[in-house]
This record gives sequence, C-alpha cells and structure tokens, in this order.
Amino acid sequence: MSARAVTAVLATAMAAAAGCGGEDAGEAPDPFTAVEQNEQANSARVRSEAAPRWESVTTLRGSGDATKTVRIDPDAVQWRVRWRCSKGRFQVSQKPAPDEGNPLGSGRCPGEGEAEAIDTGELELAVQTEGRWRAVVQEQVTDPVAEPPLPAMKAKDAKVLAKGRFYDVERRGRGTAALHELPNGRLALRFEDFSTSNNTDLFVWLSEAARPRTTKQALRSDHQEFALLKATLGSQNYLLPKDADADSIRSIVIWCEPIRIAYTAAALR
Repeated sequence: MSARAVTAVLATAMAAAAGCGGEDAGEAPDPFTAVEQNEQANSARVRSEAAPRWESVTTLRGSGDATKTVRIDPDAVQWRVRWRCSKGRFQVSQKPAPDEGNPLGSGRCPGEGEAEAIDTGELELAVQTEGRWRAVVQEQVTDPVAEPPLPAMKAKDAKVLAKGRFYDVERRGRGTAALHELPNGRLALRFEDFSTSNNTDLFVWLSEAARPRTTKQALRSDHQEFALLKATLGSQNYLLPKDADADSIRSIVIWCEPIRIAYTAAALR
C-alpha cells in the first residue's frame, strides 16, 4: 500500500471514529492505541510463559490390544506418545476417532515410533498389537515450573554453601541460585524465581569462573555441563553429580547450545 493510501485509510478511520459520539467526541482517537495495547498484552503474556518443554504424563504398558485413559492438561500446547513394541504391528488411535481409518500412529514390531496430537482433557487411547508394548505419554507446556525445595534441603544437617543472583551475559537473567550441601554430603542447586530469555536446548554449567561477563570468558573457563535447564521460568532443583567439588564451583552459567552463547550467570559467594 502506498504512503498516500495509508494516509487516506487513517484519515477515514479517524473521521469515522470522531463521528461515533461519546464523552470525547470532539477529540480524534489515536488509531495506534489499540495496536500498542495489543503489543503490550502480548509482551506480558510472553514474559509469563516459559519456553515450551515436554513433561511426562504417564507410562502405559500392556500385552496385546488395550484401551487406556490419559489426561492432558487443558493448557498444553500439544502432546505425544512414544512407543516400543515387540511383535507383529503396532497401532495407536484416539477414541472416538474423527476418522477411524487414520490412527495417530503405527509401525512394525519389534520397533519404536512416535505420534503427536493437540486434543486436551481426558482422552482414550486404543492400542492394537500382538505382543508386549510400552508407551510414554508427554505433554508440551509453557507454564512456569514451580518445584518446592528438596526435602533434604530443609533437613537439620543441610546447609547453604553459597548463593548469588543471576545477571545478564548475552541474554536477560533474573532470580537466585543457591548451592546446598545435603545431609548425605551430596551437592544440590536450587534456582528461585528464575527467568531467562526463551529458547530450547539451554544447559546448566558449573563454572570455575568467578564472574563471567561474556561468552568467551565462560567458554574459556573450566566448567562442567551437567543438566538440561528444566524451564526458562520458575523455581527448580538440580542434584549435582556425585564427583562435584563445591570449592571449584564459583558460578553457574546457563548456556545455549544452538547458538553457543552464555545466556546468563550467577556468581556464587
């Protein structure tokens, strides 16, 4: 659309709005207000959602044909079923299926496969096969993770060895990280009110860098990648490897593998 056409459209819209009456009929409304409000609402929604992640719903098992009931969260983006079968052919369908001739997924056995769907609520899955089978159902969600502290973190002999706040490196980071020593001597991490920019394939590093400010500093410092970040938003716990050394953990780095940059970090003191 040309600049002249855009001007004409806006002028027409403002004239029509002014002629509708109202308390401020004498003032022409800003035609961009609705757009700005919509953008603000979308930004607020994005900040309240974590990057999509897969969470376990249930594991189904059986031998031969079976019908199983699963419940998918109404707010789930989508869900999937991953199966492994032993004999003949495997087919999984949703009941009642909109098209009986079009199952969710099928394949030869022995083997494995995967199927995805978007329906939510209480669903019935019909499995048709000859031998033993196992199917894992997962749902993709965007809500913040809200894990309570591990019970061992509150035990009498547990203690907090160090803690720090997340700060920006290449991307935004907020919240706190605390290094706990559990009564059995095992180390654990807890993130409280954590948030960072949405992405997938984000990893948690234990770093010997005192306070890395750039990707280069984080990458060149000795570090150990030990877990996939559970969620980009919310409180979460991590049990560290048994050989983790508290004295060498000086900071926590959230690393993005697809573009190989340090998102955010927390210096532990």
